[in-house]
Amino acid sequence: MNDELILAIEGTKILEQNLFVLCDFCGMFRSFLLRTSQPVLPGWLTYLLSVAFVFSGIAVVVFAFFTFQVMLNRPLNPLEQSVAAVAGVDLSLDQNAPPAVPTLEPGQPTPTLIPTSEPWEGEERVNILLMGIDRRPGEAFISRTDTMMLVSLDPVTESASILSIPRDLYVLIPGHGRDRINTAFVYGSAGNNPVGGAALAMQTVEYNLGVPINHYVLVDFSAVINGIDALGGIDVFVPTAINDPTYPSMNYGFDPLFIPAGQNHFDGATALKYARTRHQDNDFGRAARQQQVILAVRQKVTAMGFTGMIAQAGTLYQQVENGVRTDLSLEQMIRLATAANTIDSENIYNDVLDYDYVSSYRTEAGAQVLILDNEKAAALIQELFYNGGDE
Repeated sequence: MNDELILAIEGTKILEQNLFVLCDFCGMFRSFLLRTSQPVLPGWLTYLLSVAFVFSGIAVVVFAFFTFQVMLNRPLNPLEQSVAAVAGVDLSLDQNAPPAVPTLEPGQPTPTLIPTSEPWEGEERVNILLMGIDRRPGEAFISRTDTMMLVSLDPVTESASILSIPRDLYVLIPGHGRDRINTAFVYGSAGNNPVGGAALAMQTVEYNLGVPINHYVLVDFSAVINGIDALGGIDVFVPTAINDPTYPSMNYGFDPLFIPAGQNHFDGATALKYARTRHQDNDFGRAARQQQVILAVRQKVTAMGFTGMIAQAGTLYQQVENGVRTDLSLEQMIRLATAANTIDSENIYNDVLDYDYVSSYRTEAGAQVLILDNEKAAALIQELFYNGGDE
């Protein structure tokens, strides 16, 4: 039997077992699949993936790509510049600098470039690294990951956790010395290899935060804008008016931004701007807005219900597929969707590695970076990723 046919049948079975509202629909499709000897059309796989992608909390988590940050300079493209010049910062700390992230002892082997965590089997806790790529129209997919979120879903406790990682966190990147954490993807992508970049980014976060990472999701600007538009926009409460006259445009100019305080309905472009702006406050305020957008999308998906999502599934997938990269298989996406659908809003815990957990530091080269307080961060990580978010 064709492998795609087998996978589609298994996907149907999983949906039947976990989403009771799909029982009749999946039953008809399963009967069709079992009657035919021809390979299933790619459209069926696309359709199934779309349903799994949108009808769940993990789908909303995937929309963490709504959390991108625009950089003041043109983002690095390894095809145009040397990877060694990615950050332009000193890779060695001053002699009197405060202790930072773990260091390699003399003689200690450099960790391999392949993350050691096992692929998710569907029953245990799964940790996913979500990375937002600052890629403009016409640019290559390789760029700094100016948004990084560590997302954890535990099917046993029916809870989820989200931790925003600041782009300027100064860490050890295995095999490359110290640098900002948002450069790990570019270092690993040498030769235009985003899979290698994702692997090194996962390993870097895993090594410095002590959280095993199973999978990754990479997303860019186009997926943000098109995905939210396909959902019909989102509703977000803005606590303080946003006035950013130097908000950067897609062609590296300026696109002044003003968003009034109060309840707002955002289309995709405005939601992206709300999640990217930081000039009015700082990187940590932006991270809070990013998580706001995630929860707003989750609320929109939930409110649409199954019937509404069926109507939008094909369009949504077509709108975002070119801007998303992941190592999650179709079956894993289905399992994530069904598991995430059982999680209540009050069991979703989120936090940011802000000044409660980091401190500012200037390198010898004059670069302003952030140093992690390992002791304080360890308590937060234990709470979010090992205690289910609730001590």
